[in-house]
Amino acid sequence: MSDTAREARLRRLAERLGAEHRTPVEPLYDPERRSWTLRWYDGPSMAEVRAALRHEGADHQQVLLRRDLTPRAVVLAAIRETRSGSLRRWVGSWGQRYHLEQMIGDRPYPERTTGPREEAMLDRLLTAATTGATGTGRWAVPDEHRAFELIARDGVAWLLPSHEPARPGETDGLGLDPLEYLTSRYATGEHRTAWETTLAPMPLRAAVTAVHTDRSPSPEAATAALALLPTLRAELTAHLDHAEAALRRAAAPDR
Repeated sequence: MSDTAREARLRRLAERLGAEHRTPVEPLYDPERRSWTLRWYDGPSMAEVRAALRHEGADHQQVLLRRDLTPRAVVLAAIRETRSGSLRRWVGSWGQRYHLEQMIGDRPYPERTTGPREEAMLDRLLTAATTGATGTGRWAVPDEHRAFELIARDGVAWLLPSHEPARPGETDGLGLDPLEYLTSRYATGEHRTAWETTLAPMPLRAAVTAVHTDRSPSPEAATAALALLPTLRAELTAHLDHAEAALRRAAAPDR
């Protein structure tokens, strides 16, 4: 195949991939090496693009692939890793980026969020990590290392779009569910740390007890506790039934 034909074929493939994945794919030619590189940001994985090259019958061994990760993708990964408790805070911001790159290096669409809540959390962190223009006329961009520092210091609970209970019928996840709301209001000690760092809710019984022992709970807190009572009752009943069965077996071993 001539160089001109190969170029035309790669450009058509790049356009098709860009339209299919909604990600600009740029074909770059290196005249010194006489080789082509397909470059894009986030979007499809390297494996997906390599498969597309094979499907098109292109000489995929002669085409280099390069996918770069945007601050959006890396910061989103940092939020998720913080929530899972896996973000390596002790290796510094450059080490953190390396760890995150290894984690999402060939994951498709690392920039995509799972829903409105995660999108709002990401947007808030990117905004907080954008420190302003550089004075050279360029647009301000988020500083991913600043984002790492913020969540390492403050956790992720402050990124929530709302700290109020979700309204009846609200399903977008922006508001807090009853247990999340009570955790945000009443959690202390290790439960407070777990909430602020990973959004882990406090134990159900402890949450309801906290409202019950509050001398003047707010209407929102009382409503949230009432919503949790059926679940708590079912858990306690199951626990008592299991305990009763075990005790009866112990009391009459020969029966």
